[in-house]
Amino acid sequence: MAEQEQRQEYELPDISEEQIEKAAMPVGKRADEEVSEETQYIELEENKDGLKPLQEDTIQENFETSPKVIEDTKEKSEVEKKAAIAQNRINKAVAQAKDFQRRELMAIQYAKTLKEENDLLKASKQTFEKDMFESRKGETEAAIELAKQAHKQAIESNDADSIARATEALSTAIAEKKYIEASEARSRMDNIQTAPAEESPISETQPEIDEYAQPSPKAQAWANRNDWFGQDRIMTNVALSIHENLANEGFDLNSDEYYNELDDRLKQELPNKFKNVEADQKPVQTVASPSRTTSSGRKPSNRVELSPSEQRLAKRLGVSFKDYAIQKARLQKS
Repeated sequence: MAEQEQRQEYELPDISEEQIEKAAMPVGKRADEEVSEETQYIELEENKDGLKPLQEDTIQENFETSPKVIEDTKEKSEVEKKAAIAQNRINKAVAQAKDFQRRELMAIQYAKTLKEENDLLKASKQTFEKDMFESRKGETEAAIELAKQAHKQAIESNDADSIARATEALSTAIAEKKYIEASEARSRMDNIQTAPAEESPISETQPEIDEYAQPSPKAQAWANRNDWFGQDRIMTNVALSIHENLANEGFDLNSDEYYNELDDRLKQELPNKFKNVEADQKPVQTVASPSRTTSSGRKPSNRVELSPSEQRLAKRLGVSFKDYAIQKARLQKS
């Protein structure tokens, strides 16, 4: 029970239209920026690594009467003066409350965006692992069948050396299959333990059925180009380790940049295995675009990504895209 409670994820509150409308700036005061249906990358004047992280907000009330109100009420009666001053303070309190509400909505939206990206990353990882295990199991099953045929032929021909070799090959293939099945089981348990408790019920009466997404065309093409994948245990384990590192570094696991970086790091880690592979690749020409990343697969440190939903929220709240991007970068460091 304790483990299930620890695995439960924090449920982010829904952002209702009513909440946004209450916190939104009047239409005439909203930032005059067009919302794109594609992700935009906002260029910051300074490196976002140099921005200070957001600290826990402390409410500093500043309800002092505006100089203009003081000037306008000089000729008024004491009652009118007190009423004007009180109204001025109320207006300031309402403005401050709206400001805090806008910032809260921005933080919730950003947290939801992070959660969605994390879910996509987990799904990509499971797809990659499923493709890898299926490939390796297919190779070992084929090796077992070949070893059985060789063993049968060796017995029929009464060739002791061939029998010994076939027996050794069969034992190796069977051991490899068991190793793969054990690795797959560990991976499956890791996925169950990291998933939210409500999304991974374990039935006591029904057998567990694995449901994986089909491997992406790029993953399948990469596996076809590297026929050692799933066959050579050392190279396969190194590839999986590099894959985990790239995922943690924020690479898009379905991009050309990811597979190029995977190949480059494999050559660095296993130079003797890639003697016949050309070490240097032709540079990829990139075209500047608001929705493109750099050739390394990572975004420059002075660029911040704003999704269409974040753009719409920023506009309704009266926050410029640039200010929203700055706050988002600070939230990332908090």
